[in-house]
Amino acid sequence: MQIISKAELSSLKTQLQSLLDSLIEINDKSTSSNEIDGSQRNLLETERHLRGALRELEHLSKDL
Repeated sequence: MQIISKAELSSLKTQLQSLLDSLIEINDKSTSSNEIDGSQRNLLETERHLRGALRELEHLSKDL
């Protein structure tokens, strides 16, 4: 079993954070209207999952 290094986790975290930042920017632009459509709901759900993944990476990084 291959062990993931702290550097690899850090790189993955940076990539996820960049993706999350881009998604937040898209969400901010698309939520200017009062109604949220299906696409916007999907983007918000994706944002929520990315935040969760980043939290899990933080916990993994601390354990190394």
